[in-house]
Amino acid sequence: MEEFNHHMMTLARDSRGLTQADLAAKLGIMQGTLSKYETGFHQPPADFVADVSEALSYPMAFFYEMGRPYGLPPFHYRRRKKLSSKALARIVAEMNIRRLHLEKLLISFDWKTNAFIPEIEENEYRGRSNAAFTIEGAARSVREMWMLPSGPIPNMVELLESNGGIVVPCDFGTDLIDAMSQRIEGLPVLFFVNVNSPSDRLRHTLAHELGHMVLHTITVKSDEEMEDEADAFAGAFLLPADEIRTQLRRFDLRQLANLKLYWKVSMGALAVRADRLKLITPYQSKMFWIEMGKLGYRKREPNEPPKEHPSLLRQMIGFHMKKLGYSFTEMAKLLHLKVTEFQEMYRAEVVGEPAGGSGRPSLRVIK
Repeated sequence: MEEFNHHMMTLARDSRGLTQADLAAKLGIMQGTLSKYETGFHQPPADFVADVSEALSYPMAFFYEMGRPYGLPPFHYRRRKKLSSKALARIVAEMNIRRLHLEKLLISFDWKTNAFIPEIEENEYRGRSNAAFTIEGAARSVREMWMLPSGPIPNMVELLESNGGIVVPCDFGTDLIDAMSQRIEGLPVLFFVNVNSPSDRLRHTLAHELGHMVLHTITVKSDEEMEDEADAFAGAFLLPADEIRTQLRRFDLRQLANLKLYWKVSMGALAVRADRLKLITPYQSKMFWIEMGKLGYRKREPNEPPKEHPSLLRQMIGFHMKKLGYSFTEMAKLLHLKVTEFQEMYRAEVVGEPAGGSGRPSLRVIK
């Protein structure tokens, strides 16, 4: 008989936004009893698992799934501490459940690429002409490794998915986190993105997460330093210095609006890049942000570039249902979901809508 996986019980509870006390009350048992099952201190009887399955609306097989959960990477700590414990627990559960789904889908879906997302060790890195490590040099190296031409990157999502990553659209239920990323052995690099983010900010966010995957999976620094380095990497990757420097010498909203249309990044990102390259004074930067605030552009700017939609997840679902002949019931069983939840969760992938488009987001925080 398969062994009950107490980690999956925690994931199921967190994904429904319940504390341990909440679930104990819902089941009509003492929290101490539930705690002993959830921590693996005791193995629960089958009738208890059936009750939990009913209470949390997961098939019983979900609680016998093999594997363990992973926590958030350390460089997300500065942002995540602003979240409530329940919101954070739901996001962590979201990541783990989606990861388990991908592991199942990748068993039959033959996805291979010779490209990869590199990891750079500062002490071993040597750039052009044996130069020492810099963030600018690291970003340039990745562009050169992927043989990117000059000018703007046409599609960040497509770029990551063609070079060893999978972009997973999610609804985090908060704007405090735009995206998260993970390197886990045996899987592609995973980028979980908030579908509610403006498209210009999402491009920068993906480049920011790429920076973490390139710079911070070997070398770990303080939270503030890692966030600053990832942000600098994003600017250098999307807006190479030797190309953008002359274009930013004229610095006003009209010029930034024109550059935004070309480079497909926010005016805010362009202003930060100008500041990092020391093309504007602190006073110019301050006045820019004041003006942006007055216009209401700090949270969402006008003239967003077109949305960029992940395709690999859709291909996986389509492959299983069209090529391998899985029914809705069989897909739900494969992923240990109820049929109705599978249909809701993967609606965009099944019917061919763009994730985050006019329909319900394809991947969301489970409530």
